[in-house]
Parts: sequence; structure tokens; C-alpha cells
Amino acid sequence: MSEPPPEDLPGLWFDHWQSSTRQFMTVDRYKNILSEHIDADGKNSYTNCYMFKIDHYKCLQRVEHEFLVLHFAHWDHPAATAAICVDRSVNVTVGHSSGMITPSSTSSENHAEDIVELIGCASSLNIKTCLTAKFKSFNLISSLSFPSQSTAPSALHVAVLLFEVNQQAVHYNLLSTQCYWFGHTIFKSLQTLFGQEGEEVFEPDTRGRFGPIPVFKPSKDDVSNDVKNICDGFWQAYEQCMKVIEARRLRHLEEREKLVDQVRADKQREIDEQQREIDERDRQIDEQQREIGERDRQIAKMQAELDLFKAQSAV
Repeated sequence: MSEPPPEDLPGLWFDHWQSSTRQFMTVDRYKNILSEHIDADGKNSYTNCYMFKIDHYKCLQRVEHEFLVLHFAHWDHPAATAAICVDRSVNVTVGHSSGMITPSSTSSENHAEDIVELIGCASSLNIKTCLTAKFKSFNLISSLSFPSQSTAPSALHVAVLLFEVNQQAVHYNLLSTQCYWFGHTIFKSLQTLFGQEGEEVFEPDTRGRFGPIPVFKPSKDDVSNDVKNICDGFWQAYEQCMKVIEARRLRHLEEREKLVDQVRADKQREIDEQQREIDERDRQIDEQQREIGERDRQIAKMQAELDLFKAQSAV
């Protein structure tokens, strides 16, 4: 009999197949969800969920939008997987993203919308169903695997990195910091930070191109200044995030200890009250026994007087 799948986490749907329900959020909100999560034992499970693959896709229609799909595995149930889709767009309301850039997106003053969508189970069918609903038609153009759990980035690593990439360029520019830049920078940063080789590029390699035009076309081995800046500051940002998580964990344990103390005190009051009730019942029983003893003495006295009276009357 197969083992039941683990429960979903708010930021990773392990036990979920894509349906009409879709959940989008900005990368800063995604980071907050993952970093603020506390398990019942005071731990953060996202530090144990590891990413085992990242796929880079390109749409086949309109503006040839590019996006990423990140695959995660559960720490206790390796067969349980979850995927998220990450992309950059502009002038998009969170929760109603089309994932496409618009003609008005050439200005450097337009705020970028870096969006995470929860896909659910990272099966090929589930991912394809979700992506088709959002992007219609697309090709997989590159892929990178992280086969070792011990060296793979955790979900929390990824959440912090997504936010750092967003902070590197918060404005959308059609000719520089567009979806091509966003996907490449995340991909290369993860590859650089976690020392993973073996990126697989599928032909034709159309990354960063709009038709035949190379809008953003770094070489395969290129590590841009943006990637260097992000990688240089990543571990400090992650350490800061972990400090916040640790402080929250300690507050959680302190609150739980206070709750335990309160429950213990309430229980002790309940025990004391029960003991007082028992003592009161014992006192009442003792009083009743004394009354019974007194009646027995009176009856015995009366019986003795009656016997004496009978004896005197018989003489």
C-alpha cells in the first residue's frame, strides 16, 4: 500500500493537482510566507525542502516571454514533489497575471512584477496543464539538475534569492531588465551559488531573443555583474533571514512554554479544586459518621434505661 502524500505547505503544494484554483504572489510576499512559517515544533520546514531541478522555458507566441519552473522535493517523502513558476512582467495585477510584457513596458520607471505561481505536484502532466493554461504554447530551452540533496538549494534559499534578484532591478526595462534578464539572472545565480555544473541547453537556443533579435543574449559561461552582485550579497541576506527565523522560533518556543505553564497552572488549579471537593466530601462524611455515632450512643442509653426499667418493674 502506497504511503499517503504529505500535507501541503503554504508555499509549496505537495498534495495538490492543478485545478481551477490558482495562487499568485509577488516574490517579496513569497519570501515572507516561507520565512514566517513555523512548524508545531518551532522549526521552519522550508529549510529542508530542496530544489532538485530548474527549467527555463520560452513562449512561442507574441513577445516570446521567458519564465522558470522550479522543482522541489519533500524532506521526508522524496517521491512527493512540488513546483512553482517564476516570471517577470510589468503593469500586472497580482492574481491576474498574463505573464506577458506590454508595449508600454519600455520605460525604466515601470515597476517590475516578479511573480511566483504555485503549481502543485511537480509531475510533467500537472506542470504542462498549468503552464498551458497560463502561457498557451512554449518550449523548454534549458535545464539544470541538483541531484544531491546535501548540496541543493532549499526552498528558503530560493525564496531569498528571488527577492534579491528583484531588489537588484526593481524596475522593468524592455531592453535590459525584462523577463529574459530575470530568468537568466536567477538561473545563473543558483548555478553559481550552489556550484552545480551540467546545464543542459536544448536547440535551438533562443534564450534572450525576440525572433532573430538578441535582446538579452549572454554567453553560456557568462556571469554578469548583476549575478556577481547578487551572489556576493546572498549569504549575508540569507543569514539575516535565518536570524529573523531563529528569533521567531525562540519567541514561538517561549510562547509555547508560557502556554504549557498556563495549562499546567490551570490543571493544577483544577486538581486543587477537585481535592477541595474531596476534602469537603470527607468532612461531610466524617460529620455524618459523628452524628450516626451520637445517635447510636443515645439509642444505647435509652435501651439501657428501658432495660433497667423493665428489671425494676419485674421485682
